[in-house]
Amino acid sequence: SEGEDEFGGKDINDVLYLTQTVKKIEKADANRIGMIDWSRGGMMTYLALKHSNEIKTAIVGNGPSDLFPLIEERPEMESRVCAKLIPNYEENKTSELKKRSVYYWPEELDKNASLLILCGTRDEQVNPNQAKKIAQKLSNIDYDFQLKEFDTDHSFSDKKQELQKLMTKWFDDRL
Repeated sequence: SEGEDEFGGKDINDVLYLTQTVKKIEKADANRIGMIDWSRGGMMTYLALKHSNEIKTAIVGNGPSDLFPLIEERPEMESRVCAKLIPNYEENKTSELKKRSVYYWPEELDKNASLLILCGTRDEQVNPNQAKKIAQKLSNIDYDFQLKEFDTDHSFSDKKQELQKLMTKWFDDRL
């Protein structure tokens, strides 16, 4: 998928390739792979946990878990992102959005991995309900995860130090 951006399609291969690349780095421990990403990257992290069993733990910050309410709340996401970056979007809208929405397949996440979900309760880009919805689904299947909510915006702009400490501790404890 080199040079192709498909918004949660073939571009997941670029992310998964990193789990193989780390095995070639002498100082890296391929048995202790952690992943972190934000927003759209959070969606990619969920997809990576679905398609790989090499990631021991992950952190998702304000990542969409269900694209249907996202495009309803932010129509520009549909016109500027989904319609342009998802092949055959108009013909296959429902199935393509479900493929990219962990909410519809939480049981397919690697059961040996753990997950920290970070949510800014004042996020105007990804509704905080997205984190709550996937947390409920993960609770129902007894997945190893935690949801942490913060009174902040999409990029945690006023919580950077607290965020850094929390993420460092998560990886220290889980890796």
